[in-house]
Amino acid sequence: MKSWIKVYLLLEMVMSIVEAKIGFVKDQSMDAQFPGPVYRQTPSLPEGHLRPLGWQRRPDGPVHEESEMPNTKEFYESYVSAIKPAVFRNAVSDAPVFTLWQDDKYLTEKYANVNVSVHAQTVRKREKIETTQQVMKLKKFLYDYMYEEWYLSTVIPREMMQELPLPKCVRCGTIAERLISAQLWMSSGGTSSRIHSHDEHLVHCVLYGRRDFILIEGWHKKHLEFEDDYPGSMGGHSDINTEIINTFKLKTIGRVPWTWATLYPGDCIFVPAGYIHQVRSHGRSISLTIEFATLKAFDDTGCTLIEEDFVPLSDADFLLSYENGKLRLSQTKWDAATVKELLLILMGSSDVLTVDKFAHFYNQVFGQMDDIPDARRMFDMLTSGEEESQLTLRDIQNLPATTLDKVVYFLNDIYKDVENYWESETVNHLHEEF
Repeated sequence: MKSWIKVYLLLEMVMSIVEAKIGFVKDQSMDAQFPGPVYRQTPSLPEGHLRPLGWQRRPDGPVHEESEMPNTKEFYESYVSAIKPAVFRNAVSDAPVFTLWQDDKYLTEKYANVNVSVHAQTVRKREKIETTQQVMKLKKFLYDYMYEEWYLSTVIPREMMQELPLPKCVRCGTIAERLISAQLWMSSGGTSSRIHSHDEHLVHCVLYGRRDFILIEGWHKKHLEFEDDYPGSMGGHSDINTEIINTFKLKTIGRVPWTWATLYPGDCIFVPAGYIHQVRSHGRSISLTIEFATLKAFDDTGCTLIEEDFVPLSDADFLLSYENGKLRLSQTKWDAATVKELLLILMGSSDVLTVDKFAHFYNQVFGQMDDIPDARRMFDMLTSGEEESQLTLRDIQNLPATTLDKVVYFLNDIYKDVENYWESETVNHLHEEF
């Protein structure tokens, strides 16, 4: 055998050894006890000391439950307007995802080079868990997530939406006009989220695995070392380690009432805006979240009595999308009417749109771009330019044409440059996996 062939075969063998995954697959069991037991380990210790969240006090009960998902009008009247959490059993079932995504082989073959957002646990401290966020190819995530402390949390790329279900309760009327984003979650083994809440309402549906929810009314945030996303926000988080609660430091946590829910494939839960929640996942877990803006009233225009069993996510219009590893506004061609509609969506059910809420959204979407006005300057463009702190409904409705023209020009100019940038990145394969 020629020497160069021997060298080639040797290199190939070495590479196969290097590429082989070394380590242990995380525990995929789904029989964890939930809610957990509440007891004192010793008379000198408070209940649930150094135990997971929920062990410090017995729950007030399970979240209200229905045997199926209501239509959009019933959903708004019974739950959204009442700010009432609810679980809907067997809510999504007829969708390609339930057969095609049963194992990772299909996902690897079809969506290998799709960019996704992944959270990686970097430091586990006694009282806090720190994570970092990365963008990587889906094939990289699928190769490692059974071993690493990773979970996928990404606005769903457009090419994956056709196989995922749009829940019946958000398909029409004013709710369908206020859809913010659709997010995909994927993990393996036992994972535990931060304590957090959102500015928007959300419907969360489990596709594979099991998910346990703890729900807490928002006004209890003072007991949880909670940090708002911005002043006056209904969204925020706490960095406390939910697996090891220090009851000497969090002296009042045992007073916090909570309810619970366990979701299995096909089940969905409605979590109102501002409701604090914490989620634990078990096994190979895949789920999706639909976020929609708060609203003052519901118009059932477009709703019908007869509804299809399956409608793909791709049929919905979301405010935000995820393209080539970047969050962006879905719409790329703007005019005066669509700018007003954007501002009204951001206002939600409030009487005003504050500069803080505007800046939070603006920085999420445009924060990584260079050479664009900052959020304060953009808000001044919409107001008198004298450091005003809010826009009212009347202010938005009466925005001068000259002001709207400036914003329209800004958005269209940004997305002209963004489209060119992303096209060049795609061609040159600049989004490489970690």
